Amino acid sequence: MNSKISERAFPARYRAALVRAALRAGVTSGASDLELDRAAIEAGLRPPALAETREAARYALDNPVDFMDDSNQDIAQSLFDSASDGRPLVVRDARRRLVVMEPQPVEESA
Repeated sequence: MNSKISERAFPARYRAALVRAALRAGVTSGASDLELDRAAIEAGLRPPALAETREAARYALDNPVDFMDDSNQDIAQSLFDSASDGRPLVVRDARRRLVVMEPQPVEESA
């Protein structure tokens, strides 16, 4: 069960788990709060409490990076934006699988 992933203590980890849950549930970027809540609960997460968490999940769902279709520059830009914003990144790999990447800083900024 994922309920031990704290949205406030580990926001990047929680957001990535929420995006994985949403993808598994077939939820899209236009999902309602209720649909995101249901996906979270089905995955054993608590529903997201923070608006920025929902926003980050919807952004990741709406902007997947595609290994086959996107240029190296687009992929790099998406990767660095995700890392800077602490937002998960959805990638469609060379085998066409969806993969959720989770930015984890080495050190927390003060």
